[in-house]
Amino acid sequence: MTQNQAIIRKYSISDKNACMEAFKTNVPKYFTIGEVNDFEQFLTKLENPEEADQVPYYVMELDDKIIGCGGFGEKEGGDAITFIWGMIHSDYHKLGYGEQLLVFRLVEIKKQFPGRQVVLDTTQFSYSFFEKYGFKTVKITENSYAEGMHRYDMVLED
Repeated sequence: MTQNQAIIRKYSISDKNACMEAFKTNVPKYFTIGEVNDFEQFLTKLENPEEADQVPYYVMELDDKIIGCGGFGEKEGGDAITFIWGMIHSDYHKLGYGEQLLVFRLVEIKKQFPGRQVVLDTTQFSYSFFEKYGFKTVKITENSYAEGMHRYDMVLED
């Protein structure tokens, strides 16, 4: 379990480099090298105040250092809410911070989008983490993200 409680706050433009650093520590195990640019483009979109207001995105700080980030938003073409670009810096894996960020996001989703279904997609390397919190795998697509990186579509069971 975590020794110190991290602080979770709304993302700001000045957090971009630290979020990029956290992301890169998770490549290639949890994200592909090709996604580095996608994540950077996502953060760049958040520099637009209108976009930032529409996409709840947060950073996790421990001792004034950003150790993780993640958000959520409406799933395209559906009534569900999905997680967006969630990660913990690899130096802080297996210390309880991923759980803290996940629980925070679930609480915020219930507040901001009451009654909406929560879905996510992840890899074979992370799906078991989400299972511990009530997510059930509904579809597996082999080599979806890259060769050897399978996509697990998951739904939060009520």
